[in-house]
Amino acid sequence: MKWKNLQSKMESLVPAGIDLQQELKWIRILLTASFLYSFIFLLALSNAYQGLFIYVAKKKVLMDGAIMPDFVKLLGNSLAGFLITVLSMIGILLYHYLYHFQGSKSIYLMKRLPDRWELWKRCLSLPILAALVSFCIAAVLLIVYFGIYLLITPEICLLPNQWEKIWEAFFKAGRHI
Repeated sequence: MKWKNLQSKMESLVPAGIDLQQELKWIRILLTASFLYSFIFLLALSNAYQGLFIYVAKKKVLMDGAIMPDFVKLLGNSLAGFLITVLSMIGILLYHYLYHFQGSKSIYLMKRLPDRWELWKRCLSLPILAALVSFCIAAVLLIVYFGIYLLITPEICLLPNQWEKIWEAFFKAGRHI
C-alpha cells in the first residue's frame, strides 16, 4: 500500500501523461554513469601512490623526498559527470514545460487550476530533486575520496593545506561559470 502511495505522489511531480518510470530510469543511468566515471580519481590516486615507492631487493621502499600530488589535482574532473547530470536536468525541466503545449495543449488547463503553482510544481519538482540528489552524491564522494586520499598517503608525503586547496579550487571554478 505504501508503494502505491509513494508512486502516486511521485506521479504528481511530473506533467500528466509523462512516463515517470522512463524518466527515473534515465536519471538512474545518468547518476550511475557519473558514479562510475568518478572512479577515475581512484585510478589517478593509485598511480600517484605507486609513484611514491621504489623497489629495492624486491621490497617496496618509500623514495626520499617523495611528495603526493595535491588532492585537487588527482581529483581533476572525476566528479564532472554529476555536473553534467545537473545540467541535463535543465533539459528535462524545459521538456516538462514544453510538453504542456503539445497535443491537447494542457497549458491552458494548468493555468486555470485553483492551485496556480501546479504547473511549476509538475515542471520543476523532478529535475530539482534529481539535481539535489546528484549534488549530494558528488559531495559525499568528495568527502569519501578525500578520506581515502588522507588514509593511504604517508603523512610525510602530504603537502600542507589540502582542505584549503579544495575550497580554493571550488571557488576558482565558481568564478569561471
